[in-house]
Amino acid sequence: MSQLYELSEVAEQTGKKGKPCWIIIKGNVYDVTKFLSEHPGGEDLLLEYGGKDASKAFRQAGHSSDAEKELKNFKIGELRTTTTTPATAPIQVQPTLDQDRQQRVSSPAPTDDAQPMKKSSGSGFLCCC
Repeated sequence: MSQLYELSEVAEQTGKKGKPCWIIIKGNVYDVTKFLSEHPGGEDLLLEYGGKDASKAFRQAGHSSDAEKELKNFKIGELRTTTTTPATAPIQVQPTLDQDRQQRVSSPAPTDDAQPMKKSSGSGFLCCC
């Protein structure tokens, strides 16, 4: 099984200030630090995506099948997905009849200055003001 990385872990590896340069492509994490100087598009392009998801840019660049094969040499793991499934989702507590009744009892009572709704002219629309 491949090493799993949190997005926050990858985001720290930007290739700047002496840190390695990791990128994400299609959910896989690659350490491209040693490839920076060899990249045909220049190291600045890789550094732009250091610590980020470069899937779209990689796809749009039209890399050759050789480039995709070479990419495998730099794979260090996969991005951990944190999807919430029904089994792990937080349980939503429904208010009980007693809680609902208590809320209605504790809400402020209507005041005497409340005005009845008025019918607006011609449209049949009821208005409270």
